[in-house]
Amino acid sequence: MRSFLVLLGNKQTGSLREDLLEQHVQHLEAMSRLGCLRLCGPFTDGDGAVMVFSGRSAEEVEDWVMQDPFIKERYYASYDIKEFTEANESNRWLMGEPEA
Repeated sequence: MRSFLVLLGNKQTGSLREDLLEQHVQHLEAMSRLGCLRLCGPFTDGDGAVMVFSGRSAEEVEDWVMQDPFIKERYYASYDIKEFTEANESNRWLMGEPEA
């Protein structure tokens, strides 16, 4: 599986409905159960949010993002998906990997 960072932006401040939040949480729970959503959360300055997915392709991740009620209802009007190479202990923080 490949790693993807999703940045959500252009938030509609002051317009979060309780039902929309509940639908968003249900979507996150489903993505987590599937094992594809690794972490997510809003920025502390209130100016967007981040999601980290494991997936086969950027297109697959975009499909998941497009199913999120926050995107469908345009609570976040924009998103950007970036694939990244995860550096961790098991790969020695990419030591010896060719520079990307």
